[in-house]
Amino acid sequence: MGLYRTEAVVLGHKKLGEADKILTLFSPEKGKIHAVARGVCRPRNHLIGGTQLFSYSSFLLFNGKSLDTIGQCEVKESFFRIREELNRMAYGLYFAELLQASTPAEEKNRHLFYFFLKTLHLLQNHADLELLSRIYEIKLMALQGFAPQLSECVMCGEEVKHNVGFSPALGGIICSKCHGEDSHSVKISMRTLEIMKRIMYGTYESINNLDTDKIIMTQLKESLRLFIEYHINKKLKSTMFLNDVYKLDKLNKNEA
Repeated sequence: MGLYRTEAVVLGHKKLGEADKILTLFSPEKGKIHAVARGVCRPRNHLIGGTQLFSYSSFLLFNGKSLDTIGQCEVKESFFRIREELNRMAYGLYFAELLQASTPAEEKNRHLFYFFLKTLHLLQNHADLELLSRIYEIKLMALQGFAPQLSECVMCGEEVKHNVGFSPALGGIICSKCHGEDSHSVKISMRTLEIMKRIMYGTYESINNLDTDKIIMTQLKESLRLFIEYHINKKLKSTMFLNDVYKLDKLNKNEA
């Protein structure tokens, strides 16, 4: 049985029998890995610390026919605050599920790995989690090869100066003359388009204090939801939980 070492982030887990778990790991060298953590549900098991959800750990794994097996792991960064705070946990589950849904198994992508790791650092400390989510969505889809065309109309190639339409199916913005090409396109403002561009072409550091308002955030959320669902061809289970937590958080703020 071959073995290998890799660093990885725990994206998800599910029970396997009474004491074991199947983990989904994301590694810079191996991409997405499915591996068994044996006995991890028992108290004082040596794998517990490094196999917590969102943990960034160093792993020793044994190759298997369908599933690898974790022999050892050592925590590098636990990201405990994400697990302890409900709103951060909800966004973390969504980020992890979107990454899994858009990434083939065992496809190496070091840039994507370190982008996700940086996102976890921001998720642990960032105040505006809704804006962080929109930034993550745009940048993740771009890294996965689904970057929307935002500089000109995807149909005629002309610059769009007003009446912007965003078409998930066509892959970007459309001008007023080409609106009829996609009846499912959504209208966005020029300001929303500018924010999209700044997110896609800027760094995390330069865009995490963007000047937005409620209308811009609503347009971003809806257009990106449609864009993501079109390209991954599924609805993510974590979005329902995230929406419930978002509503609860908003209610608590209104009552405060």
